[in-house]
Amino acid sequence: MREIALPQSARDLIAYYYRNIIELRPNETVATVGTTAVKVGSFARQRVAVLFCNNGTVAIYLGFSPSVSTTQGIQLAAAQTVSFSWPWDGELVMQDFWAISGSAAQSLYCLESVLTGNT
Repeated sequence: MREIALPQSARDLIAYYYRNIIELRPNETVATVGTTAVKVGSFARQRVAVLFCNNGTVAIYLGFSPSVSTTQGIQLAAAQTVSFSWPWDGELVMQDFWAISGSAAQSLYCLESVLTGNT
């Protein structure tokens, strides 16, 4: 019986699972969110995962269109995080995200896991 080399990194494990090398890179941004909806994240069509962290002091609301509001959206309380990943959330992860708050100058951290296209 032939021995299979053990993966030495997450990239090795992903390549083993998918039978192809899939390179990703992190993209970090911080958006200032106020009472008007702002687009958050930069790589909607290339990302496979995204994490949002509310670093502000009041709730921020996320949605998939600029019509997101403080009564219709995914509520992200102060110091709370939410993430989307393609294996569990499908194409939601590749949509544009918008954020709004009931208070000005809130900080929303965004970490996108972006396909590089390199092999």
